[in-house]
Amino acid sequence: MNPLSRRDLLKLAANATLLTALPFQRAIAQASGQLVAATPYGIPQVILARALEDPSVQELIPKRELKAWKDPDQLRAWLARAEVMLTATPTNVAANLYNRGVPLVLMNVNVWGTLGMLGLKEEGPLQSVKDLAGRHVGVPWRGDMPDLVFRYLLGKAGLEVGRDLKVSYQSSPFETVQMFVAQRLDAAVLPEPMRTATRLQAAQFGQLPTELDLQEEWARLTGEIKGLPQAGVVCRRELLDQYPEQVAVIQGAIRRAVDWVAAKPNDAAVVGSQNSPLSTKVFEGAIPRTQIRMASAAESRPQLESFFSALTDLSSGFIGGKLPDNDFYLPETATKAEGKA
Repeated sequence: MNPLSRRDLLKLAANATLLTALPFQRAIAQASGQLVAATPYGIPQVILARALEDPSVQELIPKRELKAWKDPDQLRAWLARAEVMLTATPTNVAANLYNRGVPLVLMNVNVWGTLGMLGLKEEGPLQSVKDLAGRHVGVPWRGDMPDLVFRYLLGKAGLEVGRDLKVSYQSSPFETVQMFVAQRLDAAVLPEPMRTATRLQAAQFGQLPTELDLQEEWARLTGEIKGLPQAGVVCRRELLDQYPEQVAVIQGAIRRAVDWVAAKPNDAAVVGSQNSPLSTKVFEGAIPRTQIRMASAAESRPQLESFFSALTDLSSGFIGGKLPDNDFYLPETATKAEGKA
């Protein structure tokens, strides 16, 4: 296979911040009936590309367009200015914007785990967080979801940064990847598909990293079921109020797209490579390592509130200072008209 270029990794890194969860869509222009969707590169893009071709969406919204967003700030601006009416987003970003007064409604959660670790094989097994004792770990995005999840797990495992292990922060996943591949780190915290891209790049240098699934560690250390409610889809309140049928049909299309990606990962990997600079090999590795399932906002609420509460103890600004109220969650009655394939 061809090694990933620095340019490809930069593109992936630029889009990976929200893959700790992952946005996908851009907007429905009500006047023209056009659905414009925005997405980062990665599995959310695969899901949305599939959902936009759903027969029920084609029938209801003939004009559809899929675009890639450049960075989280652009997404926030689109939402705030109502240029985006429907988007995938990390759940904490959605909650934060809602608590700042942006009229958003969470429709569903469909990404339940992208986070993991890679470790240098020569440092020994990486079967639990406790195995990190004595190691130097790299983490991108200080204070963001990967960092908070990692620090929460360290605390649960009884490890203290500085005493038991060294942690250094990098400004981007690309920097973390480069340091890990150069063996300047013993381990690295990374979301998918960056983790798979890193593993494949390391293989070019004869390295075979060890891996640790942080969703499994969360379940083991907290006693909760496996899966972190990391990302889902939100719409602006006016879209739901004015076009409830569109929201219901899109919800159904996303549900079927999620099921298709999970059931046919090789086919989904081809779709992913057709819509991004990432290779089929990257998607083939990333999809099985990402926990995806469709759950409505109401179904997800107990886990969301548990997740938010745990990480808010480490960073009060994580969700904007408080748990979102009832209006943040799409009512179950709003999805009864989900379109049929």
